[in-house]
Amino acid sequence: MIGRELVTTQAQVILRSGAYVSHDDGYYRERTPFNRIQGSLEPAFEIWAHVLSTPEPGLAIVGMGKRDAPFDEGLPIPRREGLTVVRMQDQHTIVRGSLEVGELVAFGISHPCTAFDKWRVLPLVDADYTVVGTINTHF
Repeated sequence: MIGRELVTTQAQVILRSGAYVSHDDGYYRERTPFNRIQGSLEPAFEIWAHVLSTPEPGLAIVGMGKRDAPFDEGLPIPRREGLTVVRMQDQHTIVRGSLEVGELVAFGISHPCTAFDKWRVLPLVDADYTVVGTINTHF
């Protein structure tokens, strides 16, 4: 530029967590007006966990707990019919339903805001669940 000094600055972009960034399977799904129109929003997160134990028929303990998944606006929602989350503990979740030790179970979450601060790096997967990249979070 002629006659003017070119000023450069360094800026750090900060993305505040929240539902305007991602959608969920619970709290926001129930409240969004977009469910009434074609092309509703899709959840941005799934959390997968192994079945660690089946202490009695119809009851399973999976390796996902409050340290791993948001729970402030509702318990995780199993993506398989016939399963219900009973409660979450620090590192485990109790699930009612028919499961076998070693099975992988997918869960949707409610209120994705708190997922961003639990995970520093999120895997980005394609439709076949192949990891194609990562998303870094900063909190």
